[in-house]
Amino acid sequence: MSREIELKVPLSEEHYTSIENIILGKSQGVTQIRFHTRARVIKSDEYFSLYRTHEERIAHKELKVIRIRTERTHSLEPSGIDMYGDDSDTGGKSYFCIKHKTLENGVEFNSEHETFVENPDVLRTFFAATGYTKWFEKQKNALSCFCSLAGSDFEAHLEVERVNGLPYAEIEYTRDDVPPETVRPQLCQILRALGVDETKRDHRSWAEILENGKVKTEK
Repeated sequence: MSREIELKVPLSEEHYTSIENIILGKSQGVTQIRFHTRARVIKSDEYFSLYRTHEERIAHKELKVIRIRTERTHSLEPSGIDMYGDDSDTGGKSYFCIKHKTLENGVEFNSEHETFVENPDVLRTFFAATGYTKWFEKQKNALSCFCSLAGSDFEAHLEVERVNGLPYAEIEYTRDDVPPETVRPQLCQILRALGVDETKRDHRSWAEILENGKVKTEK
């Protein structure tokens, strides 16, 4: 089990490109952030439920997330060139995940249980046989990295991503060695160093965002 504290902020196309260039070392405009473990990550998520509506899921206290994720990762060197192509010649790796999710003061807290799945079709068959249906699906194409501010030991996971085509920055902290009340300010500090206004963060779930088909773009 892991704890996630997460923020996601919509980006304009220009800002999306600018942050990608900063992470890949193509722009020298930001020197106070250190980046490592850069990777291009492609994620396909399938969400399952016994119920047809969000209201029914809440009423029956169903888990917030029941998900199969298939993920392909291409490791990148600092120049942005694919060096390893970890999963490029395969269908990727799959994981089964359940989550309890809460929102406190605009910060998303997730209690997550996840395990590797050798054959996700076994789970899909199980879901179909027990009344579960796939109610939501999303595709994410992300530039992923770990980052920290110069002089700080606090390290976060950052993704600049397109989720079903919508541009976002998503930053999270998944360890439980720092008090939750001190995590959010440090996540916000990293976002500000990238020129991202954390007050524009999107509190909605991905299902709500993609159902509406609208992104709250930067002004």
